[in-house]
Amino acid sequence: MYKINEPGSTKAAVRRLWEQCFNDTPEFIDLYFRTRYRDELNETIVCNDRVVSALQIIPYEMTSWGTRFPMAYLSGVCTHPDVRKQGLMRRLLEQTHRRLYADGYRVSTLIPAEPWLFGCYATSGYAPVFTYAWSQHAITPVESRLSVNEYRENHQGVYAYFCRKTAERPCGVLHSEADFRIVTEDLYLSEGYLLVARRDEKVVGLAFCVPDADVCRVNECLADSPAIGQALLNKACERCFTEQVEWIHPARPGEEAHPLGMLRIIRAEEVLSLYAASHPDFTACWHVTDTAIEVNNGTFRLERGTCHRTSDEGTIMPVETLARHLWKEDNPYMSLMLN
Repeated sequence: MYKINEPGSTKAAVRRLWEQCFNDTPEFIDLYFRTRYRDELNETIVCNDRVVSALQIIPYEMTSWGTRFPMAYLSGVCTHPDVRKQGLMRRLLEQTHRRLYADGYRVSTLIPAEPWLFGCYATSGYAPVFTYAWSQHAITPVESRLSVNEYRENHQGVYAYFCRKTAERPCGVLHSEADFRIVTEDLYLSEGYLLVARRDEKVVGLAFCVPDADVCRVNECLADSPAIGQALLNKACERCFTEQVEWIHPARPGEEAHPLGMLRIIRAEEVLSLYAASHPDFTACWHVTDTAIEVNNGTFRLERGTCHRTSDEGTIMPVETLARHLWKEDNPYMSLMLN
């Protein structure tokens, strides 16, 4: 018999399941269960006193359409190999989505661990709206008035800069200061480093760098100008003794966009109201369908910057299709998610 969320501490059991499902190092698992895991954030399915499926709900904020709203990031989504293909994960996700609605989250996000999982999560209402691009950069001479050093040397102003620059993106995931510390700790576990560019002691750029075989991968680079960004990439090359770096960044016009994260709408009427307010000239009448969150089902009319329920007939819009439609032009971006 399967039971959801047995009372009591499940940390040790979830950790054992994680070790069976993922190929993470013991050091990373230690970090995760020391800094991120909390019983109150956990959702599980238990069979014969054994945790067979689990996930953790990590709270974030997301920016979109000129505002911020609460976002749940589902981390460590897994099912024991012995009981897969029995619908347990879909059942666990449905239970989680109803909990997220009750807790006030507008959307839920996750990053599939394998490409084939994109299709699995789509059946639970997720759409692949988060993308990324990558490009190669070689050392190029730039201005010399900058100082570029590792984060450990001077912490002053670093998180404030990181917070400001990521919030400048029109659509993306924001990190709290506590999460920023976890991200940097994970960076060091990977033998990586955070480069900080300063001009006259003021932070003007950051680069999160991880050595990977014979190349350096820059997982995030934030800078006040292209020249400062290039100075950070130059330092990354020098630090790794390589001639070029691979930089992962939001897709720009003309670049190939690769799928990364998926999003599910949790509170449809609130999300549609935000969209309508930021698109006052947009008009539509949609009949939203959602198999997990009953209150999301209904017909919504968007017009003159408002959204309201109606008895009119509307275009059928499954919740997964709705997410694709609402964010199709916004280039949502997430990074440094410990995926």
